[in-house]
Formats: sequence, structure tokens, C-alpha cells
Amino acid sequence: MLEPTLGLDHLARSSGRVKSRPEIFDVTHDNKDRPARLTEYNTRMETQEPQQSVQKPSIQTHGYHVDFALHTLGWKAFQDLCAQVIEEELKCTVSVYREAQDGGQDAVFLVKRTDGSVAVGTVQCKFSSKYAQRLRPSDITGELDHVRQLIAKGMASTYYFLTSMSVDADVAREIRERLAAMGVVEPHVEGKDWLIGKIKGSPRLRALVPRVYGLGDLSTIIDERCASQTLALLGDHRKALNVYVPTAPHRSAVNILAKHKLVLLLGAPATGKSTLAAILATMAVDKNEVQVFKCEGPVELRQHWNPNENRRLFWVDDAFGSNLLMPEYVNAWIEFMPKLKTALDHGCHFILTSRTHIWNDAKPRIGSRNHHLLTAETAVVNVGELTHSEREQILYNHLKAGRQPACWKARIKDHLELLSKEGRLLPELARRLGDPTFTGHIKKLPDDLLRFISQPQKFLVQTFEELSAEQRAALTLVFLSQSKLPVHLLPDHDATLVATSYGVTRAGMTQALLQLDGSLIVRRRDGNNEYWAFWHPTFADAISEILSRRPDLIDVYVRGARLDTLLTEVVCEGAAHVRDAVVVPLSSSEALIDRLLETPDENSVNENLFGFLNRRLPKNIVQKVLARAPNLLVRSGEPPAWFRLRRSEEIRLRATAHSMGLLTDDVRSATVMRLEDGALYSLDASFIQDDSILAMFRPSELMRLTAGLLAKLDSEIAQKIVDRREEADPDSDIDSHFEELSEFLNDVRHLVDVDGVLENKFQNLTRSLQQAKEAVEAQKSPEEEGSFFNSVPRATQRERQASRSVFSDVDE
Repeated sequence: MLEPTLGLDHLARSSGRVKSRPEIFDVTHDNKDRPARLTEYNTRMETQEPQQSVQKPSIQTHGYHVDFALHTLGWKAFQDLCAQVIEEELKCTVSVYREAQDGGQDAVFLVKRTDGSVAVGTVQCKFSSKYAQRLRPSDITGELDHVRQLIAKGMASTYYFLTSMSVDADVAREIRERLAAMGVVEPHVEGKDWLIGKIKGSPRLRALVPRVYGLGDLSTIIDERCASQTLALLGDHRKALNVYVPTAPHRSAVNILAKHKLVLLLGAPATGKSTLAAILATMAVDKNEVQVFKCEGPVELRQHWNPNENRRLFWVDDAFGSNLLMPEYVNAWIEFMPKLKTALDHGCHFILTSRTHIWNDAKPRIGSRNHHLLTAETAVVNVGELTHSEREQILYNHLKAGRQPACWKARIKDHLELLSKEGRLLPELARRLGDPTFTGHIKKLPDDLLRFISQPQKFLVQTFEELSAEQRAALTLVFLSQSKLPVHLLPDHDATLVATSYGVTRAGMTQALLQLDGSLIVRRRDGNNEYWAFWHPTFADAISEILSRRPDLIDVYVRGARLDTLLTEVVCEGAAHVRDAVVVPLSSSEALIDRLLETPDENSVNENLFGFLNRRLPKNIVQKVLARAPNLLVRSGEPPAWFRLRRSEEIRLRATAHSMGLLTDDVRSATVMRLEDGALYSLDASFIQDDSILAMFRPSELMRLTAGLLAKLDSEIAQKIVDRREEADPDSDIDSHFEELSEFLNDVRHLVDVDGVLENKFQNLTRSLQQAKEAVEAQKSPEEEGSFFNSVPRATQRERQASRSVFSDVDE
């Protein structure tokens, strides 16, 4: 008998304990596709409060003989699946060979005999795209010459012949006997039932090959309760699982979660960030006793945060904003970041997603409050970095599963290899290629195909502009609702605005929404509320571009859109570029000013207005706003619970007004006093490095501030370091206890550079601060909750030029 060589990853996995199934709390449950036998249980699951316990249903598994539709995988994906199954079965590394030079081996593995010697084994795969195909004895005839060569080389003492077809026992026995007669010591002949059983029995295989979640009924793979929770979590992403390809970013994300319990999935629109996040969260549901929370932004994250619960995974999609950076999200993260470190130490896990440009904008605003794993990008994965092989399989899967007619696929078939080499080919673009809704402008080959990938926004805008007026109006209505348009009752104000702009009726828009369902928009659920949302966030970008190019629509949009929509979605021509925002031309600036002046004097709304004036308007338009409404400068905002004066939108706006000569002396004086108090009594001297804010100080006020800061440095900081050291909880976020002192020292550093005595004092305080942190760190409890994610290395692939194209059967 041969024994597999065991790796460290296997030893780590084997030490895990079997746990009861986890819980999931999700605000976007969707029941319409769930199995009927789960309906009653799902209703109980979806109406419970997060902290309440419910009567658990009896746990049962379902039939062994389940069809995962392996015949839909394609030959290359089936080959990779077989390699993963054998690696899990034998607990050894499996190297995959591509077809051209494999010498009869689709994969090779090393196995250890009982006597300690090592032998080489071979895996040969036989794929069929026919659903009802059964293996025949003659199907192995073409492989026998290769088998003889492998036996002569000592590379087939163990030989696995795996197929996607069904295998009758008599046929398997006949083939095994032929192989044994040729000299194979351990011949194995296994079909789809054996493969399905291996997948069902291994959570690790389901993590490695998550597409199996999309092949058939989930309740046939995992127990009934877990199936319910997984369906709720995946939501619309289940459709993507039928074509999902595990990629290098997928494996990196799993490994980062295993090591750090935190991962930020970055990428451009259409890279598949949310689908990957859904799969990672599903792995936690499938394998462990853990509560999974899907949160729409950090504000909802705070609602579920409980420092006494340590077996939780939080999935925060679009963590810093969906299409644009949301200031309230940044403020929420500034407040939550110290809690994040504590949560990680206690065993909680976090999966965040964001568009790359939004994260790049958010990162400096979060500043020193940011978690070091995110600042250093140790826990960051770029989802869009795909290999050529991965792009090939993604393109194949989407075209094979898509709605394009066979004649269209046959027409472009010879160009798919060239297309797969295009680095900008992303999963969402591959999906659109498989849908005739999006490909009407592809005429000239291969030029139009390449442009479809290199200029996706242009093709999407062309597609939308050729829709009927009712359909374009319906999509605009979804856009104005920020992708949350109620299904059963259209909002009167927005519906009237859009209907008037496009010259259509409300009934026409309602009918258009139903026509677009499943292609451009999708129904989603938030508790008991059902709403329309874009199929993909990039659709909102296309509508934004269309609106920006239509002055007639822009003016109506500015005059009629809700104020919160304007403050979120709009940027005025002449201001700093904001990607994916609706650009309001200067010709509509007066209408925009009129709307801004409608902003009610409420602290939370004022904060958003101040941020808009600071970032979304050119200075000459800001001047017009303040000239017409000088009372805006005496309003108060609502900064986050923890903020730095330098980042105060209210103070920044007053500094701008002062530079324009529009700030009264009373308001200037009050602002200076507030800044001085913040520096001397709250240790917030962040603003002293901002010349525009310092310009509000008179020389005598600056001298008084400087003297106060230096006196504080000389007399109080040393004692505060001692106090914080004694008060700090070693099992919490240690840096947060000393953060105020650390930032104060950093802010005033340039004030002491010109004085040798003060410079020495500064250096001594800096050393004392570091020593205090180390002293607290030494008291930290040794116990730390480990990750419930296992390392999941995949079978090693040795890429070679294949004579058979991945796309050989794409049109069959």
C-alpha cells in the first residue's frame, strides 16, 4: 500500500475540531430561490434579532448522488478540479501539466510507500460536456500507449483515471484489470459520483473550488441550517458562482485572513471584489462556529460590534463608499479603527472591499488612526491582478454559460485566445460578452472585441443610449435613488422629475423596470423592503456619464434631485476631479447655488455641506455662495466622535472665507479661541502645520499659542505619559492609549528644532513614550484567538503551451 507524503498544512488542518454550524445576520436576504423545504426555517432566521437565540432545526445531510453539473466546467477547469481532489485525497502536492507535452499525465504526484521509498503517481482526466454520457471501456484505449511509457519510467505505480462521466462498476473493474495487467500497482477508475462525494465531504475542497456552491442545490452539499445561512449571505452572488474561477488573489485573501484576520479587497469596478468577499464569508459559514455579519458600510458595522463576542466575521462591502468616497464613512472608520485592533486580537475577522481610487482618497483622511495592516497594505489584495490562464478560464466560463447564440460564439471563437491576453479583461466584462444585451456594437473583429475590453465604459454608455426612453428613464430613477429604488411604490418627487425629463409616463417606467430585471437591474431585499438596484455598480457610472453630457438633463437634475443626492453625487466644473461624479457645468452653477442654500441648519447636514463647499466647488463658486449666505459661516457641523482640528470641514471653510475677506472678526476670533483651546487643553495641535488655518491668527495670538505649546511640552507631557501607562489596558489597543500624546509630539516637533534645550526635552519625551508602550505591551495576556481560516495552497501548475485551446468547445 502507498501512503501519501503529509505536508505541514495537512497537519495544521487535522488539528481542528468539528464545531456546530455558525449563524449569519444579513440585511439583504433574498428568499425567492431557496428550496421549499427551507422556507419555514428561513422565515424564522430572517426575522430574529441578532442577539436572540432560536430553536435550531434538526440537522440532516442530504442524498449522496447529487449532480453538480460537472459537464459544464470545461476540460481545463475539470482538470484543475481533479488535481485539487487528488491533492486532498492523498495529502500531497499535485503538479498539473497542460495537454501538449504531458505524456499521458494530466497531473503527477509523489507518494510514499510503507517502506519509506517514494514513487511517482499519475492522474489522467477524461472530460465530457455531455450530461448523460457514461464511461465506456474503449475510452481508455487511446491512453494505453502512454500508460506503458509511464510504467517503463516508473511513473505509474499508482494511476488515477478520473472522468466527469458516470462510471458503471463493471466498466470500472474491466479498465482496472487492463491497467493492472500492464503493470499498474494501484489502478483507480472514478467518475462523477466519486468526485461529488469527495467535494461534499471536504470543506477545504469547497473553499478551493467554490464554484461547486453554484452547481445545484446548496442544501445537498451542506446541512440544512448552513445551507439557509449560505443562501442568505451569497444573495445575488450565487449567479456568479456558476462561472467563478479561483484566482491567485482568491488564495492570497484566504492566506491573509488566516494570518491577520483582516483583508481589504481592492480593485477597479468589475473586478469581482464583492463576489470574492461573498465566497470568503461563505467559507466561514461552511466550516466554523462563527457569526457572519454583512454590513452596508461602517455605520452598520458599529451596530453589530460587541467587545464580548469574539467569533464573528464582518463583511463590509464598499467600505468607504460605493461610487464615490463618503465623508461619513471616513468619519465612522476614524472612530472605529482603535476598536478594530482589539476585535482582531480577540479573534474577530474583517473582510472589506473598495474601489482602488476610493481607498486612495480615504487612506490619507483616516490618517494616523488607520490600522497598520492597512497603512502598510500588508492586508491588501488587488483583486484585478489575474494571470493569463485565469483570464482564459473566466472568459470561457462566461461565454459557455451566457446567452449568446452558438453562431455568435463560433464567429468570435478564433479571437478569444488573443482577447484572454488582454490584461484589462475582468470578470464583469467577460459576463457582458456572454450577454447579447451588451454586444450589439461588436461588428469588426477582432478590433471591436479589443475595444470592448479596453473601453468598457464607452460600450456601456452606447448600450444605454440605445434603450427606449422609458428604459433610460427607469435607469435614471434607479440612479437617483442611489441604487435603492422601492419596487412597489415609486417615490413621487423623483418619478415626476424623471418622467418629465424624458417625456414618459410613470406606468411606462414601471413596465421598463420589469423589462430590465435580470439584465441591467436586479431586485434586492432589505428586511421586509424590496428594491431595485443596478446589476453592477459600473452601471451607475455610465448613467452618471450620460447625465454629465446632457445639459438639458443636468439642469433639471440639479433643480429636482434630493439634496443628499446632490451633496453625494455631484462635482462642479472647475473643482478638483472626482471620479464617477456627475459634473455640473458652470452654466448650471446658479441653479446649484440655489439648491445649496436650501440646506437646513442641522449639524449633520451642515457637516456634509461644508465638505461639499471645501471639495466639490471651484473657489469662485464658493465665494458666490458665501457672499449670498454669510450666515453659513456661523453654522456648526457635526464632526465624528474622534477628529483632528486640521480636518474639521467647518474650520477649513472658515479659513477659505478668511482668505477671501468674507470672515467677520467675531467669527475669526471665536475660531482662533477654539483652535487654541484644542491645542492647549485637548493636545490637538494638528492645525499648526496648515498655513491656511494659521493665517486666521494675528501675530500676538500666534505668539501666545507658541508659548503655551512649549510650556506644555516642558511641564506636563512627562506626567501624562506616566498616567497613560498606569491606566492603559494591555489587552486593548495599546497605541490608542498613547495616540493623543504621540500625535501632539509629532505636531509640535518643528517648533523645537531651533532650540537645543527643547530639542533634548523632545527626544527624552519621545523615548519615554516608547518605553511606556513597551511596558504595557509586556503585560499583554498571551492568549490570542487564532484564525478560523486555514491555509489553502492549491495544486502546483506547470504552464506549458497547449495544443488544444481552452475555447475549443465554447460554441458547442
